Amino acid sequence: MLLFVLRHGKAEPYSKSDETRELTDRGRMDVAAVCKERASELAQVRTIWASPFVRTRQTAKIVAEAFDLPVEFQEVLVGDTPVSELLDALAEVEEERFPLLLVSHQPLVGSLINGLCGSGNEYSMGTSSLACLSADVWARDCAELEWLQHKP
Repeated sequence: MLLFVLRHGKAEPYSKSDETRELTDRGRMDVAAVCKERASELAQVRTIWASPFVRTRQTAKIVAEAFDLPVEFQEVLVGDTPVSELLDALAEVEEERFPLLLVSHQPLVGSLINGLCGSGNEYSMGTSSLACLSADVWARDCAELEWLQHKP
């Protein structure tokens, strides 16, 4: 199975709350560029999950519109969620819903990728970074990083 993990694009530094921070124009352009660069791979996605925060909703919308997919908002994708909770949620997903794209935040995206791959802190996830992982089961040390695309 394939799992795609996308960190939201660059967001404004301040807002009323962290949850309401919006993408900057640069953030929107970077997400669109990464999607264009990996369009053939992202065309495989069957399901998009996104954090309910504004910047991740906006990021997911860019991908969803490009590939004509709906977005499901998941509280488990908020950045400070323990990786174990996200792995439990992934274990409940039917196989036919994969490839699945997760749109989330740091530190969750970095912890998830490195935890699944057993790679310590080897892989960094800057804004608009997109990773592709493969595994038979979504558990610690059970995945392979297929590729990691950073913004252009």
